[in-house]
Amino acid sequence: MWCALEVVYMSGDIAKNLPTQAKQFQQIDKNWARIMSIANETKLVKNTTQNDIIMTQLPDLERGLIECQKALDS
Repeated sequence: MWCALEVVYMSGDIAKNLPTQAKQFQQIDKNWARIMSIANETKLVKNTTQNDIIMTQLPDLERGLIECQKALDS
């Protein structure tokens, strides 16, 4: 979902028409990049998924992506 929405929300037109969701997506994007950085440093999926910070952030990121998708759909 992030891959599909990144292309859309990083373009200027959508950001102008949906500024609140664009700002929300930018925060999601920043948090996703941080998670991927931690995963890259950890090197092991099992250890990465046992990280409490990541496990608490992923459901929130998913909810945010769903909100961004719904705004785009409407």
